Amino acid sequence: MEANALVFRCDDTPVENIIEHVIKNGPRMEASEVRVIRAAQAVEGEVWSPQLPAFDAWTSRGGSAATAAKDALEGAAANERGVADEAGPPFGTDGDLLVVGSLGMGITDEAREKLIRQAVQKRGDVSEHDVPVRGTVHLRDALGVRQDPDGYALTLFDLRLLSQACGSADGLVVVLPAFVDGIPVVRIAAEAFARRLVQGVGVRLLVVPNTVTSIAEDAFSLLSAQRIHLGRNVRTLGKQPCDVAGVSPRLAHRAFSVEPGNGLYEAREGSLFDDGGRRLLFLASPYGERVDLPAGIECVTDAAFALGCEPPSVVNCSSSLVRVDAKAWDDAVWRCPDDTPARRPLAARGVRLAGAGAVEQDGCWYDFDDEGAVLVAGPPPPASVSRRFAQEAALRAAALRGLEAGVSLSRREETVASPETLALPHEIEGHPLVRIGVRALPYAPATLVVPVCVRTIERDNFCRGTRRLVLSEGLQRIGAHCFCSRMLEAPVSVPASVRVVGEGSFEYAVCRLERTGSIVHVSADQLLSCFRDEATEDGVPFDFSRYDELLCSGKNLPDKLGAVLHRLAVPYRLSSRVREVLVAYLRSHEREAQERIARDGDRAMVAALSEAGFIDERTFDRQIELLRARNRTDCVIYLMDRRQKQRASEAAGQAEVPAARDRFAL
Repeated sequence: MEANALVFRCDDTPVENIIEHVIKNGPRMEASEVRVIRAAQAVEGEVWSPQLPAFDAWTSRGGSAATAAKDALEGAAANERGVADEAGPPFGTDGDLLVVGSLGMGITDEAREKLIRQAVQKRGDVSEHDVPVRGTVHLRDALGVRQDPDGYALTLFDLRLLSQACGSADGLVVVLPAFVDGIPVVRIAAEAFARRLVQGVGVRLLVVPNTVTSIAEDAFSLLSAQRIHLGRNVRTLGKQPCDVAGVSPRLAHRAFSVEPGNGLYEAREGSLFDDGGRRLLFLASPYGERVDLPAGIECVTDAAFALGCEPPSVVNCSSSLVRVDAKAWDDAVWRCPDDTPARRPLAARGVRLAGAGAVEQDGCWYDFDDEGAVLVAGPPPPASVSRRFAQEAALRAAALRGLEAGVSLSRREETVASPETLALPHEIEGHPLVRIGVRALPYAPATLVVPVCVRTIERDNFCRGTRRLVLSEGLQRIGAHCFCSRMLEAPVSVPASVRVVGEGSFEYAVCRLERTGSIVHVSADQLLSCFRDEATEDGVPFDFSRYDELLCSGKNLPDKLGAVLHRLAVPYRLSSRVREVLVAYLRSHEREAQERIARDGDRAMVAALSEAGFIDERTFDRQIELLRARNRTDCVIYLMDRRQKQRASEAAGQAEVPAARDRFAL
């Protein structure tokens, strides 16, 4: 059989006609045309145990040194193609040192084989015709099968080698062999289409013959095939994940079709199903901005969605959906009826859910409940730096090739830049906005304003990218892991109405608790979070006793000096023992602390530090000079008045000395 009977190019013939022809005329091969691995059989009563394979050196099988060199060369060439010898195991697998090393050093296959031929010819006894040359295509070099009790298993299909026979490496039709010596090929092994065998070859259509009953998991994962047609008798199909950007050449789309008469699998509009259409095995790609899952499905398997392409932003599903194993689209908005069984498990893993009545406004999705409107999803995130770089690189490369007309941008790359401010509305279609849902704002613009009507912010609203955060009075509950951008401008005002703040929120931020007036520094370690996730009697959502322990230890505080100064400035529930420890820390960092007070402090901080004993007779002069240099008149006047009063109280019985403000008054 010729190689072009298995791999050929046929651009003019419709795919359906090609499938009909090759199914009726499945390729039949002779055993001499393929490399056959015959499975070993145990002798009756013999017990096999795992052991290391014997060392097989590159030595002569009984001959001269030239024969040994020839054997070694043939083994290396077979190793590069992944071909197995009939009398033993395969020479190698995907990722062998010879292949990986040559690719890593930038040596092409042709250059490497030329060097090998030259080296062998120098041995003197081997001619150039004895050396395997990739330009000469033999089916035996490109195909390998394993003999199983019920038939043959396809273990090797060198698509790169076979594509040379038809003179093209793109838009090919690949037909897998159906019989070898009259014995059917019943299964496809996982290693049949290893990366080294299919790299750089684009397949328009891959036809699996009717004799195949089992296809191993990941058998087609590395194959750049636009359409895969399954035969009538396929009964076992392992997971076939598809990464359109992880194969070469990159896939534009992937679809499946199934031969009529297959009682287990079916295909509709390129998507693959089993169990009577209740399980979605693969959804045909690419995907639009909004995707409607096929009606009637109950389960979405974990390999159902193609990777490497732009995911949808909205997924519409029917009430029959029970289970979704695929997690590739968890960032999308899933619109499910309220009675959909899959809502509960999807909500448990943080998928953004919306009902049939959800509305979109200014790029955000809102749903409704008994209390009012709920923010389900905020605006889409801006394109990352790597994405923008890849876009510019693709445009530049296309321009160099003169392909400007064929270049198109993805949906999100065509959109305008995200706004710098997101001010959530007070009402949505007459309903007050009362809640921000789970993971509604994984990303947010630089400025985020939460209106006064919002009562609850649920968990995992990270708000990455936000720098300025405005929380309005009336907010009562903030869930765990919210506002974790690590870029928030200090201090972030936490309204007095807030009673609960979940763990991990305000990570690496400086917050002002309006209920107490205290400024606290939040640790980067979520295990050291001092926020309270349960309401207390005093209504303060912060554990100051734990915070004081953290200050004394200094664990994972980005700015311990600033945290100590702010803690002493408002000594809410500060014990005398902790105060002494904190003042001692300031004295050990005296010069830096004085400069920080002059730069960032206010009159209240100066007064509190004076009461705590840090600003005393010894440190007074330098501190007041630093304050004068910063033009902090209010702080200077306070310290002057305080010293004057102290001296006046010491001079008992003397006339009262006028205050500094009165002395300097005009």
